[in-house]
Amino acid sequence: MSAIKDRFGNSTEFVAAADLGSNSFHLVVGRLDYGRLIIVDRIREFVRLGGGLDADLNLTPEAQDRALDCLGRFRQRIQDIPPENVRAVGTNTLRKAHNAREFLEKAEQKFGHSIEIITGREEARLIYESIYNLQQSNGIKRLVIDIGGGSTEIITGKSNTPVIAESLHIGCVSMSQNYFSNGIISEERLQKAVLDAELEIENVSHSFNMYGHKQVIGCSGTIRAIGSVVSNSERSSVVVTRKKLNKLRKKILNFTHTSKLVDLGFEPERCDVLPGGFAILWALFELLEIDEMQVSDQALREGVLYDLLGRMHNKDIRQQTVSALASNWSIDKEHAHCVETTALNIFDQVAVDWSINVPECRNLLSWAATLHEIGLSMSHAQYHKHGCYILQHSDLDGFSQVEQTELALLVRGHRQKFPAKEFSKVEALFSPDTTQKLCVILRVAVLMNRSRSNYSSWGFLCSVHQRELKLTFPKNWLEEHPLTRESLVQEQQYLQPTNYKLEVISSIEP
Repeated sequence: MSAIKDRFGNSTEFVAAADLGSNSFHLVVGRLDYGRLIIVDRIREFVRLGGGLDADLNLTPEAQDRALDCLGRFRQRIQDIPPENVRAVGTNTLRKAHNAREFLEKAEQKFGHSIEIITGREEARLIYESIYNLQQSNGIKRLVIDIGGGSTEIITGKSNTPVIAESLHIGCVSMSQNYFSNGIISEERLQKAVLDAELEIENVSHSFNMYGHKQVIGCSGTIRAIGSVVSNSERSSVVVTRKKLNKLRKKILNFTHTSKLVDLGFEPERCDVLPGGFAILWALFELLEIDEMQVSDQALREGVLYDLLGRMHNKDIRQQTVSALASNWSIDKEHAHCVETTALNIFDQVAVDWSINVPECRNLLSWAATLHEIGLSMSHAQYHKHGCYILQHSDLDGFSQVEQTELALLVRGHRQKFPAKEFSKVEALFSPDTTQKLCVILRVAVLMNRSRSNYSSWGFLCSVHQRELKLTFPKNWLEEHPLTRESLVQEQQYLQPTNYKLEVISSIEP
């Protein structure tokens, strides 16, 4: 890991995480102190990205400008932090926006770092990780709830891994837009909003109630705002109870417009989305049988930070996810390991000359090699397509949407016709050219292990020139392995329609 010097000349490690939410953008900066994370700075700005979606689910120019201006300010704060120590994620609004890809190009340029769009369940997992790292559960069943601008995450578990994690399509911004338009508050509107929230929550409430909970923790903007108001009014700790919610409901309904909610102690920027968030919280208390909820200062951004630290210290949750998939889908692990070994052998020989020598490229190739046969559990015919579908549509802990797409594409392309057009159609972590190079390496590694013999100690050499991969084998080796030789000849034909070439020669003296 890279480090920077403080004013006394001491080496100090800083990390940062940004959460691009539907209502607010958050930046949190931490310092590593002998392995312990200390938060040194937090920045929050109300961007209202979710409120900037038009009827066609495109981000309006005004919403984009607000977001870009905020990211520019974030960039100034983290400009001295090494790029590998920074991670940014986008949530519900960026998952929904049809022009998210175009916006992200501008956003990444303004921010100076890549931005990942994560799935709802990945968002839930990261929120849970944040709370777990704040206070260990000691085996207590814990229910964690986060009401965001565009979605609500509900997670339960009793260790560092969630047992149930759900992301619901209700949030304080969307709910307020639907039921409290123009800021008007009424009993009828609130009841309709609560009913809408209950209809959504009811779909998952049974599972959470069956599992049960001993402790409930709420986090993020809406819950923190409500917790702050009800606690200040009663001079108690930051805890939300049914009794306090009922009192607050009566106070809210004393007003006819959201702008007046400042009189209760809410921030002016939050008042217009508060009623929608309150309706969701009320419904959660009712359907999930909550009597008391503790309020936490930590939320998604801290979870992103802890996850980043895991990656930096070789505790990458994505590796655990891949291993679990290999077990759950009964993948031939010995064969997968041989393919992985061969693929990484080729990668290490050509990565520099092929301009793909970055850790994430190597990781992705390794995971694709491990999972390339995941579709075999469904059917041998077209199993590479089945594998692509499984990886594309599963909830993969630790993976962003783009990473999942990239992984699925590599599995899709590891055999038969080379799907060159597919790589250019979708948003991906790397350029189409980089992904295709990884795919070529994976294809060669797979066919070289077709006989399922352990070839990890092969003495073959690899080199590249532009879009050509050259494999050089020991003298007479190809003649002694006719199946591999024939597979390589067939691969040359598969690559003919593309701009890639495979050259195979036998000249290394044994």
